[in-house]
Amino acid sequence: MLSPNNIFYPLSPRLTILLCTLFIRGEETDLTLIELLDYEDAEVLRERAEFLNQMDGRKRAAIIAAEMRRQLQFRGVIGLDQVDATWLLAGLRGEHPQTIGIVINQLSAHTRQRVLENLPTTVADKVPNKDQLGHVKLDIMRVVRQLFESKFATMPMPPSEPTQFYFKDLVLLDHSELLQLINSLGVEELGSAFLTVGRRKLAELCQRLGKEAAELLVTSVRQTAKEDAMPLEEANALLQRILTDIRSDGVRPSHIPRSSGSFHQDLFRSAGLLRLAKASCREYPLFVQQVSQKLPRGHGRLLRHYVDKIDDLFSTEDRSIRRLQDLVLYRVEKLCARGKINPKFLKFSFCYWGDEAQEDVGHEEHESESDYAEDDYQ
Repeated sequence: MLSPNNIFYPLSPRLTILLCTLFIRGEETDLTLIELLDYEDAEVLRERAEFLNQMDGRKRAAIIAAEMRRQLQFRGVIGLDQVDATWLLAGLRGEHPQTIGIVINQLSAHTRQRVLENLPTTVADKVPNKDQLGHVKLDIMRVVRQLFESKFATMPMPPSEPTQFYFKDLVLLDHSELLQLINSLGVEELGSAFLTVGRRKLAELCQRLGKEAAELLVTSVRQTAKEDAMPLEEANALLQRILTDIRSDGVRPSHIPRSSGSFHQDLFRSAGLLRLAKASCREYPLFVQQVSQKLPRGHGRLLRHYVDKIDDLFSTEDRSIRRLQDLVLYRVEKLCARGKINPKFLKFSFCYWGDEAQEDVGHEEHESESDYAEDDYQ
C-alpha cells in the first residue's frame, strides 16, 4: 500500500527526479511523458503519479520539495554499506592508503573494520583515520568517493515502512539472510532434480554427504510437488553443472569461488545460486548486480555467471520463471516466520503472480521443522 512515506520506493534516482520534475512543472500534459518509458518503469511511475495527484496540493509540494533536496544533496557513499566487504576490498586493490582512507571513513564502523582487517598489514597501517584527513579539501574527497562508487551498482534505499514485497525486493535482505535463503533454495533445487533422476542417483550422492545433510535432501525430494519435478534432461544438466563446479581436484574455472566449506555446503550453495539465477534471468541487470554485491564476491560472481549462461542450460519460459519466483517468495515468508530472516518483512504484503500461483506453492504447507535443519549447512 502506497503512503507518503514510501511513495518513492523503490524508484531509482533517475526515475525519482523525473517524477518530481513532472509535478514541479505543474502541467497536466507533462504526465503523458510517462508513457514514453518502457513498460515496467511506466507502470510504477503511473501508480505513483496517480497517488500524488490525489493528495492535497500543499502536502504534495512539500513531499516533492523534500525529496528533490534529498536527491540533489551529495550523499557520499550511501548504499555502499550494503555491499559486501569482499567487493569493496577488490575495488580498493592497488589504491593509495590515503584514497582508501577517504573511501572507508564514510562507511559504518563495522564495514570499515572488515575492510581494514583484510587489507595487507603494510597498507592498513598507513590508512589515515577521519581526523588525519581533516586537511583534505572537501571537493577532492567528493571526487574520490564518486569515482569509487562508480565501480558498483547503486544500492536501493529501504522503505521507511512496510509496503508490498515483490521478487525484486530480495535486494532488501541483508548478507546473512540472502545466504540463508540461497541455502534453502539449493535444497529445493536438488529436490526438484532428484525427483526426476530417481533414487539410485540420490543414494549415490547421499553416500558423499553427512547423515543430516543426506536426510535433509531426501526429505526435500519427498516434499517436492510433482509439477515441480525438473525435466530429465535439465535435471541431469543441473547435477553435472553443480558437481563440475564444486569438484575437489583443485582446478576450477575463474568464476567458481574456492571454498573452505564441506562438500554439502558447496553443493547446496551452488544449487541455490542456480535456482536464484533461473528466477532472476528476466529481471533487470541492475537487480542481479545489486543482489550479487550483497553476497561474498565469489558467490556473487557465480550468480552472475549462471544468469549469463542460464538460457544455454535450462528452459526459461515465462511461466516457469513466474513459478520459481513464487516459490522463492514463499521460502522468504517461511524463513521470516521462523526467524531466519527478519520477521519485520511479515508486515509487508508478499506479491505473488496470482491466486493460481499461490495455490501451487501451497503444497509446502505440510512441511515439518526437520525439513529446515539446513540452517546449519550454509
